[in-house]
Amino acid sequence: MKLIGLTGGPGCGKSAVLKIFETFASWKVFDADKICHEIYAEKNSAVAGMIAAKWGRDFIGTDGTPDRRKIARKVFSHEEERAWLNSLMHPEIMRRIRLGVELCDCSSFVMIDAPLLFESGWDKSVELTIAVWSAPEIQMERLLARGWTGEHALARIASQLPAHKKLELADYGIINNASLSALEEQCIELGNKIG
Repeated sequence: MKLIGLTGGPGCGKSAVLKIFETFASWKVFDADKICHEIYAEKNSAVAGMIAAKWGRDFIGTDGTPDRRKIARKVFSHEEERAWLNSLMHPEIMRRIRLGVELCDCSSFVMIDAPLLFESGWDKSVELTIAVWSAPEIQMERLLARGWTGEHALARIASQLPAHKKLELADYGIINNASLSALEEQCIELGNKIG
């Protein structure tokens, strides 16, 4: 089984690439962001308790789950707070991914979509890395289409390595500036090259 890390800046199209690879025979995919959302959805969890202890009960909703919007506002404007949250979340996300990989005995290739692949050091746990890149103006256009403000989009982009740097560090790159069909062609070509 070959572990492959997928990364890219916000709005570059990691999710679209992951969905394409998920359709390939012998490929299994894991989405770190999705697992993070699952952790946040757990009521009265240990993570919620640690967030409340650090920042106060105001950061926990009435349903007992962390308030993601309040947390996002805090961490994307304070680097130290973001580092603390990452130190809390990353080990648990990776633990769940490893468990999923252990239980996955049918796939030849496992792709892990991790936005902070290089920043977190997860690239050392995989055999190959792929970065998805988009031109900055296209990246911003996609983020604004999500309903984000320009300020929030810039803060999210600034919280990670620049997309061009991820592209430089990765073993393979995917350029996502055109249509979905063009993206699919690149993914098929790359999947065949890796496989």
